[in-house]
Amino acid sequence: LITELILNSRLKLTKGVAENLFLGIISDSNRFLLSSTRTLKLVATLVDRSRINTKELYPKLYRRQLSEIRFQAYIANSLNVTTNGLGYIKITPEIIQKYKVDNATPSNMINDFNYIDEVLVWTFITYDDKNDLYKVNIRSRGPKINEIASHYNGGGHNFASGVRTNNKEDIENLLKELDIVCKEFKNNQ
Repeated sequence: LITELILNSRLKLTKGVAENLFLGIISDSNRFLLSSTRTLKLVATLVDRSRINTKELYPKLYRRQLSEIRFQAYIANSLNVTTNGLGYIKITPEIIQKYKVDNATPSNMINDFNYIDEVLVWTFITYDDKNDLYKVNIRSRGPKINEIASHYNGGGHNFASGVRTNNKEDIENLLKELDIVCKEFKNNQ
């Protein structure tokens, strides 16, 4: 971790660097829901040494434009959910334009959908027409998804992965594989 490197070196830990490291760790760990004891200890050391005010930093993570909140509501209302527990949505450039958000917004929101009982794996598929590319973010609360992502030249780790492809057929096949892994996971529970 960069945080560990900085804390264990002679590099100067400025307030700005400490704040950005803190915000990055909070975001990446989904507010420590996906972190280890080691991460918690590093953040405790970071906060102690830098004396940053964590209470002042949280609004930077959570305050959003109204257009993003409306877009998030659109995703919630439009999410397709299979009987096996795969939640997915295909987001077109027209939807991005309608809600006045950018192509990165779905990626930034994917972790917000972690708490839907009926969903084991969820994926947002955003088509970038400028680059003729489908950007696929995949998250899981059980089934391992990184191997499936690798079938489509994607990657990540067991519960957070992604794919980028310009092949529309890959998207349909990816969704089928994710649905199968959800079904297998449910059957083994």
